[in-house]
Amino acid sequence: METKKTVRVILIFIIATLVVFSLILFFNNHLEEKGQSLTPVENSLEIAGGHQSYVAVNMPIINDDDCLSGHGDDLDIIVYEDYGDIFSADFYDSLEQARLDFGDKIRIAYRPFNFNHTDLSSAAAVAVRCAFDQGKGDDFRGKLFQAVRANQFNHDKLSALAGEIGLNQEDFQECLTNPQKKEKIEKMFLAAANFSVYGAPTVFIGEEMIVGARPYSNFTDSNGDEIEGLKQVIARQLK
Repeated sequence: METKKTVRVILIFIIATLVVFSLILFFNNHLEEKGQSLTPVENSLEIAGGHQSYVAVNMPIINDDDCLSGHGDDLDIIVYEDYGDIFSADFYDSLEQARLDFGDKIRIAYRPFNFNHTDLSSAAAVAVRCAFDQGKGDDFRGKLFQAVRANQFNHDKLSALAGEIGLNQEDFQECLTNPQKKEKIEKMFLAAANFSVYGAPTVFIGEEMIVGARPYSNFTDSNGDEIEGLKQVIARQLK
């Protein structure tokens, strides 16, 4: 009886192992078919070099649907951000400093990524696009992320912020309820997976992909490794 029980346990273990292995193969093949895999720089995370960035298999390209800051043609930067998330709010300052330091050398495109899957983040993404339509998108993003950091972000805040920066409220409200705007935002969010974007913020600088709110200046991580800040990554790509 004891022998039968042992054999049964061994069989269950073998079957479970085979199932897990099959699932791993399935998901790997699925990702490869959709082009969602990442190739680390030089096939490994460059800890020693301080890069900690990736070369993406599929690179996003700036298009007419993007909300743009700057008109530089030396380097394109594409940022996926969640407008209701504190990490994207913290990354805002680094992006603004980059705009100041590099000026007309760079062009930044902002794309929505509703990482937390909240209605508020979706509404905020539409609001940002509506503000860009009126030529005040940069101002609105700044006010929006300031509210997020102050824990004062809610649906009513969107209209209040629009008033603070002088947007035409009638046009803004009409834009907020435009179903085509909402549909476009949703499509951009879903399309992010094509570029291996699974969190916010995620930023593409040239051919490099950086995940997370990278500090602007170089820093030392918890392992004692020196890591490139956003400023150095941009400067390196501009060379």
